[in-house]
Amino acid sequence: MVNGYYHSTYFTEPTHFLYTWEVQDFKKIDKFLNGASLFLPNGEKCLISLRRLPLHVFLILKSPCNTLKCNITFLTCSGLAVFQGRICKFSCKDGEEFMYKLRIQLNLEDIEQKDTLFIVCDIWNWEAIQKRFCIRQGSSETAFLNYLKNLAADIKNTPDDLWKEKVYLCVGDDIVVVNKAVLCSRSPVFARMLESDMREKKENSIKIDDVNIEVIRGLVSFLYSGIVPVMDIDSLLNLYYIGSKYDITELSHECRHLLVSKFNTENVCKTLKLSLIYNDDYLKLSAMLFMGSNLRLVVTTEGWKDLMINFPKAALNVIDFYSGPSDSRGPVAWIYPAH
Repeated sequence: MVNGYYHSTYFTEPTHFLYTWEVQDFKKIDKFLNGASLFLPNGEKCLISLRRLPLHVFLILKSPCNTLKCNITFLTCSGLAVFQGRICKFSCKDGEEFMYKLRIQLNLEDIEQKDTLFIVCDIWNWEAIQKRFCIRQGSSETAFLNYLKNLAADIKNTPDDLWKEKVYLCVGDDIVVVNKAVLCSRSPVFARMLESDMREKKENSIKIDDVNIEVIRGLVSFLYSGIVPVMDIDSLLNLYYIGSKYDITELSHECRHLLVSKFNTENVCKTLKLSLIYNDDYLKLSAMLFMGSNLRLVVTTEGWKDLMINFPKAALNVIDFYSGPSDSRGPVAWIYPAH
């Protein structure tokens, strides 16, 4: 069984809808693998799928819209582009949908060594180029309801004595109180600290000295609601850090999507650094895509200078990531061609 994990990101300059599909165990694809349903500005769907044949792969887009264009890039985990191509015209009409096909020649032996393949689709409708694409895959406005359902189910299975206990999260002289059952059900790291024969268990308190109290308040707010509170980008980065440190999966997931939605040329380098520290391919690829599409502005920021000083290899990888065929418009022209 092949797993596909996908997300999408909207960038304002230039106006494109970027859909990124992470295909795990690419070598195990038998014949077909379906991606997500994207929604065009007019509300019509665009379906993406793969069809694998012995010597090549077909990438297929189906949509009622006959004016789509799409750049396709296949990337390995290391950022190496193993294929770059472009779908410009519809090939046929299947019922009420137009079918777009791209025949892709891949060195499957190289891909098998990598296991996971990233497929980046840069999609735009040239008749509606001024309109925004309106979906972000991987999250939804009702995600917090699923979180609360999971929280309720987990708490029902916790010992009764935990329901009555409180834990004190201490940042210097500031203290935030959280229910022990809630904390332990969401974080296996906190649970181990409070279950083992450690000071934390005896005192029911945990000292945290690497973030400020506002971040911890944001953590507790999320634990009770499944919703990340409104906060500035630095606090959001720290909240993601806390979620990763204490293995609070849902918190890391929500922070990840919010960080991507808040990308700008001043903060994207910070997010890339965080993705490297925690080996987060979602954040890494999203940051590199944004940096590549805004490279001229990104390289003038203090964040880029810091990246060059402390993570020079990562900074150079951003450039290599977009070092495909170039023309007079610069090295990233292959992924953002003129219309």
